[in-house]
Amino acid sequence: MRIPDHFVRVIELPPAVKGVTVPNEDGTFSVYINSLYDDETQRHALEHELEHLARDHFYKAESLAIQEAEAENAAPCPVPAPPETPRRSYPSLRALERFLRSIGALEKPIEDLGEPMR
Repeated sequence: MRIPDHFVRVIELPPAVKGVTVPNEDGTFSVYINSLYDDETQRHALEHELEHLARDHFYKAESLAIQEAEAENAAPCPVPAPPETPRRSYPSLRALERFLRSIGALEKPIEDLGEPMR
């Protein structure tokens, strides 16, 4: 399975959200991992989100419950090494903010979450 191009940020999210992946307009994906969790939980969340990408869940009509079960019960997807040079990972925080609000995962302005990791 090929994992599409993606960018990972560790930011503070609501405690109920360990990770979330958002498609970008350019065909890449932004993966957000909750900084409130310990390293092991963050790594598991990243593996889970990458499994969604590897299985093309953003392009399938299967139910969310089926996709979550597939991502959770799959063999761990290897976490790639970070890129050698930092790249800007998301062209618009507004798009992320709209998405997080639409799923009820964001109550305060996204600017209050802090600067993204680079």
